[in-house]
Amino acid sequence: MDILSSFSETLADLISMQNINTVKLEVQTHIDCTSYSKYLNKKVIPTLPNAITIADLFGCSLDYLFGLTNEYQKKNYLPCPPFSQSFQEILKSHKCTRYRISKDLGIHNNTVTDWFYGRRIPTIDNLIITANYFGCSLDELVGRKPIE
Repeated sequence: MDILSSFSETLADLISMQNINTVKLEVQTHIDCTSYSKYLNKKVIPTLPNAITIADLFGCSLDYLFGLTNEYQKKNYLPCPPFSQSFQEILKSHKCTRYRISKDLGIHNNTVTDWFYGRRIPTIDNLIITANYFGCSLDELVGRKPIE
């Protein structure tokens, strides 16, 4: 199953579990109803900030939200640091360079450099590819940590 379909189905399940409608979602997340409609109808995948907002609302991991795991453990999360900060930390901890990531993943070097300096954030597809490369969860990659 593709990531868009997985996300759409998971979002629909979460909405059903919480017995909430898209109008209430809009009020709670400040993401407009038309975006939710597009998400649920498998037309678009959310941006990383919107995905984090949705995952925070439902207390689920990003991996669960995108169907990368079936494990749903409701948790509260600390606010995420800027992606560039988390990305710099993971590169350092894995002793990896921007150039190496670019070459190994086939992502343009300018794009990876923009992530590093906070000029751009990755698409969900690139985020998943990068998390797989480092062998970590999406939450780990973006620096999203549960409140203990």
